[in-house]
Amino acid sequence: MFKKQKLETKGQSPMQSARNIALLLLAATLVLVSFSLYSSVLTWILLLVVCGAVIRGAIYFYYYKHLPSIRTLNLLALLSILGLIYSALSAGLLFGMVNLLILACALKLMQMRSQKDVYQLVISLFFLIGCGFIFNQSMGFSLFYALMSLTLLVSLACYHAPSISIENHLKTISILSLQALPIGLVMFLVLPQLSPLWHTPKAKGAQTGLSEQITPGDIAALSQSSELAFRATFEDMPPVAQQRYWRAIVMEDFNGKTWKVHSYRQKMRELQLKTKQQFNPKLSGAYFNYDVIAEPTFQPWLYALDIAVPAPTQSSRNILQSGDFLLFSQQPLASKYQYTVRSYPDALSHQPLTLADKKINLAVPEKGNQRTQEWVSGLRSQYQDNHEFVEALLRHFIDNPFIYTLRPEVMLVDPVDRFLFDNQAGFCSHYASALAYTLRLGGIPARIVTGYQGGESVQNTGELPYLSIYQYDAHAWVETWSDKTGWQRIDPTALVSPDRIEFGLRQAMLEEGSFLADSPFALAKLTNIAWLNNIRLFLADLDYNWSRWVLGFNSERQRDLFRSILGKLTPERLAMFGLGIVFTIGLLLSLFFLPHWLQNRVSTTQRLYLKALSAIDKAGTTRATWQGPSAFNQQISDHYPTMVSEPFTHITQLYLRLSYQNIDNIGASVLNVKQCHRMMRRHLTQLKTGLLKYQV
Repeated sequence: MFKKQKLETKGQSPMQSARNIALLLLAATLVLVSFSLYSSVLTWILLLVVCGAVIRGAIYFYYYKHLPSIRTLNLLALLSILGLIYSALSAGLLFGMVNLLILACALKLMQMRSQKDVYQLVISLFFLIGCGFIFNQSMGFSLFYALMSLTLLVSLACYHAPSISIENHLKTISILSLQALPIGLVMFLVLPQLSPLWHTPKAKGAQTGLSEQITPGDIAALSQSSELAFRATFEDMPPVAQQRYWRAIVMEDFNGKTWKVHSYRQKMRELQLKTKQQFNPKLSGAYFNYDVIAEPTFQPWLYALDIAVPAPTQSSRNILQSGDFLLFSQQPLASKYQYTVRSYPDALSHQPLTLADKKINLAVPEKGNQRTQEWVSGLRSQYQDNHEFVEALLRHFIDNPFIYTLRPEVMLVDPVDRFLFDNQAGFCSHYASALAYTLRLGGIPARIVTGYQGGESVQNTGELPYLSIYQYDAHAWVETWSDKTGWQRIDPTALVSPDRIEFGLRQAMLEEGSFLADSPFALAKLTNIAWLNNIRLFLADLDYNWSRWVLGFNSERQRDLFRSILGKLTPERLAMFGLGIVFTIGLLLSLFFLPHWLQNRVSTTQRLYLKALSAIDKAGTTRATWQGPSAFNQQISDHYPTMVSEPFTHITQLYLRLSYQNIDNIGASVLNVKQCHRMMRRHLTQLKTGLLKYQV
């Protein structure tokens, strides 16, 4: 696995090489980058990284003098690979690949014994930083990874020039990076924004946010998280809070305790992915367009207001819609994903009820929740009309002392019975589950929809406000079918806690005090402190603009940029624009390197003196390293004829005046030195061919 190599660097002793501060910088970079991916890295691999860094630190500070043996490292590598195969086998390919890369870097850190090892580790760390952008693309992490890249460049400089202080290396690398920044910005704007040549494999162990199944109480736990779920920017003013129902997942299979996505829907989505077949709902009424920037969840579900279809943009190519009116991506969201959708708020009621929909949404478990079955049977015999029956069910939530709480009791046996008649306290999933189940018992098709409700409106500088939707906005509601009104949304939570729908979860839980009780330091809890809330909104605004204008800069936005500059996009204008970009980059490069080249350019006298030395060297006389110009000139005068020695003496004298007296030779002197150089070379040639004899 590892080749046996000497612990040395060119020009350095083994101990000097091991104590190079560059190796300490590489160790620190590996530790920081690895821990930035802690949610996707196995704990024991992080411990190996720390061990490698400790070993390097101990050697650098003279606490230890020997690296682990090659045999020890080979055994450790073998055991680590077996452990990684066992641990990451069920977690997904991406999870395993990232852990394998970090493991390789940790072992390479322990094994570095030559210059080649240093180069391999630096290249691997750059690749690891690139992997970091898959998981973390926020502005803060982008700055962090840029700092890590700068540290890697400084470590390379320190490795090759250990005698120069790290401050000087940092200054040089910073200047070079700043000089490269304008060129990088130009290339970011003009290079073609291609789709990924590969797709990120799904990481099963890293899924976040909503799940494909819920047991009443699950969303209550999710609502204790203040992590961002997504942001939405509307072309016009966003809808009011009561209309912000962000659809994500539809659950139609109920076993008496748990709701989950029906197997029929899963098979239909798999068929859609294979055939790229798009479901087309009936669209009618007014619509509104908006952009969504979704946070990574490693799930395919997308968020949109009912009923949404992909807007006619490039993003629509990767978005499909299922028969239950959900939007999902062809690939799981492994990084931030920006897409544009168009919602028709009045279209839900115009969708048909297929035979498959009716069969799926009327199915009920045969056993369990006996009291609920008897109660519904009595109501159904009393209210034959579907509308009156639904009203009777909803009155049960109004007339009884139901409580909306984030701390419901656990109801393991007959949860619907206990919720409706005993506890009468729960979260949105309790109310939605109970209502959907009782509707089905009454012969009315119903299903649960999970997603998010509400969203914090943030005023962006100079633009329309956008909505930030957090995990604590997670919500569940019911969709039911009526022959008169079609599909319609019913939210029983709004009957028990209208503040939850109109003002959000924070206001609804104000009296109970359970909002983000498990996250005491969450910024979302500090809205009552004005200056802290302003900082929170400022940071959110920075992250929003970074996500929208940098991460969301795709080929469509690039074309818009070109149109604003060129007007009509014709081949001739694009060609001229491309030539202009090449000229601009060339001009920037010349501004960077031309002053340095002019500063180090030798004068004509210096150049001709060096050529004269080269010509004499070819003739057989080499200037010794200890000889100064005058001493060497005396040697030439003693051993060469005057027709060679006199021109060389004149060139040497002019060179000495320039080098030691700072007297430049211009005009006639330059012309004279050129003539002397030509004369000397001509006579040297004659001397070499025998046409000129040695005469002193």
